[in-house]
Amino acid sequence: MVESTAEEVRKMFEESGALLEGHFRFTSGRHGDLYFEKIMVAQRPSLVARLGMLMAERMCDVSSEVDLVCAPAFGAIVFGFATALEMGKPFVFLHRDREGRMGIRSGFTVIEAGSRVLLVEDVTTTGGSIRESCEVLEERGASVRMVGLLVDRTGGRLQLGLPYRALLTVTAESWPPDECPLCEKGVPLSTPGSSRKSV
Repeated sequence: MVESTAEEVRKMFEESGALLEGHFRFTSGRHGDLYFEKIMVAQRPSLVARLGMLMAERMCDVSSEVDLVCAPAFGAIVFGFATALEMGKPFVFLHRDREGRMGIRSGFTVIEAGSRVLLVEDVTTTGGSIRESCEVLEERGASVRMVGLLVDRTGGRLQLGLPYRALLTVTAESWPPDECPLCEKGVPLSTPGSSRKSV
């Protein structure tokens, strides 16, 4: 089932024009030759709903161990919401303030000490924003029981210190800017979907 899910998700990215090849600067600062432009998927509600269903299916065995679903802004919000809807769980999201610090969006009262969280993220390269999100939730006394990823770019080598599951796992090369072979070859660099987060 996992393999067929991965094939379906990759097809969604390909057919929506969200799977790009070239020379990209990721929000982590690293460079790579493969980019997932998730906004191309996020603007199609039918695809978002399907991804939420697939994520909920992947988490069905841990659903009883989760009190709520959380996602960091902005890219992952729609996917986290769709997952929460399928799982029948409350939903909250994190966002950055003007100084770029991650925090919990004001008004959410369902995060209480002891809350068990499923954290949903879209695409990860280093796991930086996931770790930052976990720290914010832990400060509120909540604990992340599981992380759900749309795309794991590390080929399954992501080290988070907590369990995670990805709908699609790919091995995509990335390099520090000063070691990037594409820069060395003079391939034009683009920075799609830039934000102040670390992924």
